[in-house]
Amino acid sequence: MTYIPRHRVTDIISNKFQAIKVAALEARRLNARARAVGIGLPGKITSIAIRRLLEGQVSYFDERARAAQLARERDQEKRREAAQAQEQEA
Repeated sequence: MTYIPRHRVTDIISNKFQAIKVAALEARRLNARARAVGIGLPGKITSIAIRRLLEGQVSYFDERARAAQLARERDQEKRREAAQAQEQEA
């Protein structure tokens, strides 16, 4: 297996254990797709998955950050609705 410096992975995903999980899920996805199509992948699947992660080809989002973003968006929408309701009353 190719050596991959930890800082290259943690620059993308700050938690190294989360990065490993994301790469493992990508490897599973690649393996399932290769089997379904009936093709062989060039190289080890885990190495391919890590390379794809480092190249930004794997979509990833932090669950906590995503939940916080959704909460902010909901709050903004509620504020807009309240402002519109006040404008209609005036």
